[in-house]
Amino acid sequence: MVANTESASNLATVIDYLERNPDIFLENPSLLSKLNLPHINGRNVSSLIEYQVEGLRKNERQLKAEIGKLKLNKRQCENLANQAYEHALEIMQTETIEALYDKLFLFLKREYLCSHFYIFFFVEKRPYQDYRDLRFKQIHSNIRYLFSGLYNVNKPLCDSLPSEYMDGLFGKDSSLIKSTVSLPIKEHDRLGLFILGSQIYDAYQQGFSIHLLNYLKDVFVLRFNTLIQ
Repeated sequence: MVANTESASNLATVIDYLERNPDIFLENPSLLSKLNLPHINGRNVSSLIEYQVEGLRKNERQLKAEIGKLKLNKRQCENLANQAYEHALEIMQTETIEALYDKLFLFLKREYLCSHFYIFFFVEKRPYQDYRDLRFKQIHSNIRYLFSGLYNVNKPLCDSLPSEYMDGLFGKDSSLIKSTVSLPIKEHDRLGLFILGSQIYDAYQQGFSIHLLNYLKDVFVLRFNTLIQ
């Protein structure tokens, strides 16, 4: 057991030294005559050089694949941004609360794979009647209490909702929801929530698309405040 431990330690030392001194064989060519470099069986290569070249080619293919993904993601982000900004202009031109909610929901269904869209405003006095899943709750509503931590951080929350939250929000559809994102509405005189539910796993992840969603939330609230005045 001691011998095996010492052997492993020595091997690690040799590997570390060779990694830190890659030119050792160029500077000491006589060492090559003492090395045993057999063919690498099962890899369809016939020499160490060919093995190294194949490794470089593999790394190149992986790098090109990653670059391709980054380019695709960049185009997707640019396209989403353009559509979100255009939609924000349309939102600002809506004339009713109902049209405001419907227009945003249609966009979120298309671009954010959203099947459920809740907006809660917590108020002392109801400024408007509920419309679909745009709802007005008392300032001390249980839903506000459940999400009190979200107001402390004041940032979107992707997934991470306990089962009792899911049941309370989505009711009989809770088992269908695989992804959620919750965004706090926190103004000087108004608190609320944006909650999206999707039947697609991992539909929402922190990043550019959530920043855009937060922007659309702010535009919605701005137009909402104008319409109820």
